Amino acid sequence: MLRHLLEAFITFFVIVDPFGSIPIFLTLTANSTAAEQRRIAIKATIVSAAILLFFISLGQLVFDYLSINLHAFKVAGGCVLLVVSFQMIMGFVGQQDVSKNQYTDIAVFPIALPYIAGPGAIMAVILQTDNDAYSVFEQAMVALVMLVVLGINLLFLLSAPFINRLIGKAGNDVLTRVLGLILAAISVQSIFSGIAGFFHIKLS
Repeated sequence: MLRHLLEAFITFFVIVDPFGSIPIFLTLTANSTAAEQRRIAIKATIVSAAILLFFISLGQLVFDYLSINLHAFKVAGGCVLLVVSFQMIMGFVGQQDVSKNQYTDIAVFPIALPYIAGPGAIMAVILQTDNDAYSVFEQAMVALVMLVVLGINLLFLLSAPFINRLIGKAGNDVLTRVLGLILAAISVQSIFSGIAGFFHIKLS
């Protein structure tokens, strides 16, 4: 079981990517005060934990009941991330007009979903807590590991203002666009992987 938990920790850490969360968070909260940034970081972490815990508990049952193929979910998630990556590259992310009467809670979207609790993280928690392969105790331990990773990610988000002062606006802009390109590549790979898995095609 220890090996499984270590595998789960590495998987969650790579997918959540605390290091990559910093430039995204800085861009989205560029016009927020330090207190607002802390509130957004904490709320995004709580929402992400709730989403992932839901999928750990009921995700596999819901997918089976609705006959949703995991590969189809991977393609859908990849498409959402691709749109977000284009916004990052073009500099549109974080420019929401919060003065208008509309839903602009960036803690929920896009920070919690799809950045932190994205399709990759959702698929990871479902696979790491497979009801047919792991006991309830093992699933609970994996859930605890997932919460630890989210806690680490929260620490990175809370340190974002310090990082912002360190790299400056120009550095943040460069990092955001580079990360946008990387996210676009990951998104396309997710789409290809989902299509290949659905049609049982082996990718080289």
